[in-house]
Amino acid sequence: MDTKRAFVLLIYLMVCFTLLWNVLAWAKDFKVLILNGAADGMNEASRLKSFTEVEGNTFTFDEIGINWQGNTLPVPGSIVLGEAVEKGEVDFMQYDIIWFTWNGPGHDGDYFMEGTEEAMLEFVKAGGGVWVSAFDDNYRDQNGSQIGGWMPLDEFPATIQNTADSAVEITAQGEASGLFDTPNKVDVDALLLDDNYAGLGDGYVILAERADNGEPAAFQLPYGKGSYVGVCIDARGTFPAAEPLLENGLAYFARLKIGMSIDTAGKLAAMWGEIKSE
Repeated sequence: MDTKRAFVLLIYLMVCFTLLWNVLAWAKDFKVLILNGAADGMNEASRLKSFTEVEGNTFTFDEIGINWQGNTLPVPGSIVLGEAVEKGEVDFMQYDIIWFTWNGPGHDGDYFMEGTEEAMLEFVKAGGGVWVSAFDDNYRDQNGSQIGGWMPLDEFPATIQNTADSAVEITAQGEASGLFDTPNKVDVDALLLDDNYAGLGDGYVILAERADNGEPAAFQLPYGKGSYVGVCIDARGTFPAAEPLLENGLAYFARLKIGMSIDTAGKLAAMWGEIKSE
């Protein structure tokens, strides 16, 4: 084979490889673990599971009801999550996204995440995404925290306020994130809000604010290679208005994951360019 034909074949193979790489980098199957701490969150879970394909990515779902004792809104067939994690029956690392439905981590004085805290922190550090719909201000974990050690509160403090519905103002960071317009335009003022995170300091990215108190209506907390994303929607009464936001949430996590793959692909393309020049 002469030099010219060899060069053309090399370019052709590089183009084919790049196209294949882009397909593999952009399209992914995300595994989602839905954690229901209240029967009223099951409607949210049902709607979320309808989004099996979003922007070229596919999503598969497992759903678990979690409980402790005295749950005022028990999900049928609930388990004690800490015990299941300890026994290896639930492994967060098998998932890409963990989705807390409304009142997921605890409510009405009961905390459902005891014994899972370290596993959850490690999951996010390793690149996992955690979605948090609004949950009750009226509980404490074993250390007195309103939220619980499944978030890195020692490093990034936060509390929960007992609030109701409010208008919403999207921040510049929220506009840039695409959470409220990709793939769907979300009518944020049609959403019904509930208890919100408050007193967030450095490290939290505020994506939207409540008009009534200026506290976050939506936020992102990057942690390790992953992120927590929280919204204070009341999933009991905000559907169908919130349905587009659920799909956008899946798409948002997918973009966070895909961003890393694109960066890798870019580095590979640069390496090929150096090899060619040599």
